[in-house]
Amino acid sequence: MATVYSFRGYRYDSDKVGRIRDVVTQPYDKIPDTLREEYLQRHPKNFVRVIKNRDYDEAAGFMDKWIDEGVLAREAEPALYVYEQVFSFEGGQLSRLGFIGLVSLGDEDLVVRGHERVLDKPLEDRLNLIRRTHANEGLVFTLFSDTELKVDVVLREYSETRDPVYEFEDDFGVLNRLWKLNVVDKMDEIREILKGKALYIADGHHRFRTSEVFHEECLEKGWQCAMPESFDKRLVALFNMESEGVRILATHRAVFNLTDFDSKSLVQELEEWFEVIPCESEGEMLQALPAGAQQVGLVISGSPLRAYLLKLKSGAATDPAFMPGLEGPSRGLDVSLLHDGILKPHLGLGQEEVASQKYINYFRDSSAMLGALREGRYQLGFFLNPTSLQQVRDVSEAGERMPQKSTDFYPKLLTGLVFMKMDIEG
Repeated sequence: MATVYSFRGYRYDSDKVGRIRDVVTQPYDKIPDTLREEYLQRHPKNFVRVIKNRDYDEAAGFMDKWIDEGVLAREAEPALYVYEQVFSFEGGQLSRLGFIGLVSLGDEDLVVRGHERVLDKPLEDRLNLIRRTHANEGLVFTLFSDTELKVDVVLREYSETRDPVYEFEDDFGVLNRLWKLNVVDKMDEIREILKGKALYIADGHHRFRTSEVFHEECLEKGWQCAMPESFDKRLVALFNMESEGVRILATHRAVFNLTDFDSKSLVQELEEWFEVIPCESEGEMLQALPAGAQQVGLVISGSPLRAYLLKLKSGAATDPAFMPGLEGPSRGLDVSLLHDGILKPHLGLGQEEVASQKYINYFRDSSAMLGALREGRYQLGFFLNPTSLQQVRDVSEAGERMPQKSTDFYPKLLTGLVFMKMDIEG
């Protein structure tokens, strides 16, 4: 049951920082060093100084200083925050409309299901930050199912009759709008619609798990919640998975650093379980890829590049000798086909090797990855279709986990629009 709480959020004061687009950021895990430096140069109070700071004490210091200066100001009354992103997609324009609120980590009826493995290193990083800041600075992107679009109607009617508190286009051409919703009957209506509904994490598995661990640590220390905004809550953004604007992009894999790699042997080995179909060109392979499930595109570096379509043979999907130990909905994912059916058994790249980031880079743009393969920067490129929303739901419901980078929800939710600071007695 998803009970969502309003809260007194902290937001940037536009009069003191100028353009909001200059102080907000992409999610912390989507900020490479080059973008971090760009953010640092963009504005002295850019939120990257908090969320992507190697010195956690300094990060907390920035947040506290900006609050003391009134740069970050707390709302006078609790609210939910309507959040819309308008973006271009496959030649058209889409709108993704949701809202931001809190969920209670101590609520036994709360059901939040994830689909991604949580890794120790990023978990420890986010734990160190929350321990210093006592804040939820980044959004956990969650989904719910509302087939009648009732929540969408409430949010749309509200937003169309009021001016947003923020409205700007970000670095990727996405129009972002934020409204403060503090009308009690509207908030109650949303809560009523969401009764009995589970939440599914789209992005932010590490952020959510961090809050769970910190909640446990606070209880062990005997700390108390001084206000509704405290360690027993988690800041989340909620979107209806039935809405047209919820989209997932494919994430392709480029492989490097393989020793004693023999492409001919790989192709021969793959023929045990796959129809290995040579393609006249990389373009032919990319055109054929979306035509069916249970298939992966392969491009081998060289001059010229060699392209193949790897189509799972009939019967292999149910053969226990193929991808042994993998059962349930995960077995039907193309990304599982790649990781458990190809990378691990044929290239020796299991979960630990993939997590080490020594062998695989990820690409959203297939053209960019093909260019890198032509330049010889990678030995192999694997091309995938996007994971579907139904697959995300099925895997989450089954309590299973997908490999890393199985879903790329687009666009990303910005960080710094609104955040929750905890009041703690301890």
